[in-house]
Amino acid sequence: MSHIVDQVSLGAIVQVRDRLLDQQARGRKVLRLESGDPSFDIPVLAREAMEKALRDGLTHYTASTGIPVLREAIFKKVTTENGLKVPNTDHVVVTNGGMHGLYIIFRALLDPGDEVILPDPMWTEIAENVRLGGGKPVPVQLREENGYQYDPAEIEAAITPKTRAIFINTPQNPIGVVASRETLEVIVKVAEKHNLFLVSDEAYEHVIFDGQKHVSLGSLPGAEDRTISVYSLSKTYAMSGLRLGYVIVNQPLFLDRIKKLVRCTINGVNSVAQYGAAAAINGPQDFTHSMAQEYQKRRDILFDALEEAPYVKAFKPGGAFYLWARIQPEWPGYGGQKDDWSMTNYLIDTAGIGSSPGSAFGAAGAGHIRFAFSCSTQQVEEAARLLPEVLQAA
Repeated sequence: MSHIVDQVSLGAIVQVRDRLLDQQARGRKVLRLESGDPSFDIPVLAREAMEKALRDGLTHYTASTGIPVLREAIFKKVTTENGLKVPNTDHVVVTNGGMHGLYIIFRALLDPGDEVILPDPMWTEIAENVRLGGGKPVPVQLREENGYQYDPAEIEAAITPKTRAIFINTPQNPIGVVASRETLEVIVKVAEKHNLFLVSDEAYEHVIFDGQKHVSLGSLPGAEDRTISVYSLSKTYAMSGLRLGYVIVNQPLFLDRIKKLVRCTINGVNSVAQYGAAAAINGPQDFTHSMAQEYQKRRDILFDALEEAPYVKAFKPGGAFYLWARIQPEWPGYGGQKDDWSMTNYLIDTAGIGSSPGSAFGAAGAGHIRFAFSCSTQQVEEAARLLPEVLQAA
């Protein structure tokens, strides 16, 4: 008996993580550069707000779309910082992390057979959530010679009568490319021309380097009423384990659907965590700025190390906390294989260094490898010392 869930993978990154955790449990030192979990503690204000919520007994059902104080904080943030034109707080929906937000967006947006255009390579769960929504992911390759910018001309060439939406993620996982305003403006024009929706994943909006500016797609002329935006507190405030995200949706029909999906999936996010989220958003933002500075330091350490290492050609990311590298043809391989999995396995077996095979992120990712520098600076520094030597010895 076939089922739509049977089309969903268990995830290559999970397989790598489990291997590393198993080795760690057996006493081996490992370096966790395989997954994007921030190494920082949550803001003090957020912790104190959650402690107070517990003391005050705020542990009961909340409004399914979020407590008023959090929705007010999000509304103020997205209208002032992101430049979104949102009618009122009713158009803010709090979700159980950004991934839950993406799941309900695609469930609300897609009919069976609808197509969604997305970048390739791309975070695996995007395509999986499109499939779970009954849709078909249509990849558009991000090309190294174009600086991995999402190409509006190639997006338009991929449009068919079944296309429903274009998915955009900036800063992007797994490559770390930041979409330029000019690129986004042309994508909006393509969406207008073909009457398509835009799904904008801005989870890494505050993890951005070298003085670049994040542009929220929904703030651009022509995008306001066709964009559904999804955000996450996991990366901005290191609240990954607290599972907090939010969706901004202006269209009444999809807002109604999304509210129903929240009710039927989670019926509201953890009440205590929501008070912590409100405190984080309303409080000083020095925390997010200092994290971004530390991530940029880690990026530079890791990038410089890979510049000295054989068999890889690294791309310097403008945002997020991933370093994407193309495996060179000279790579001799490992275990009789020369693909990206062989390098991933080689680094684990010989040095305990975690990474993710590029093929996990789509067909265009084959022959690449991704390192996450969201782990501690100490781990990044140690991996940077080891990588040139370990790869040289391959």
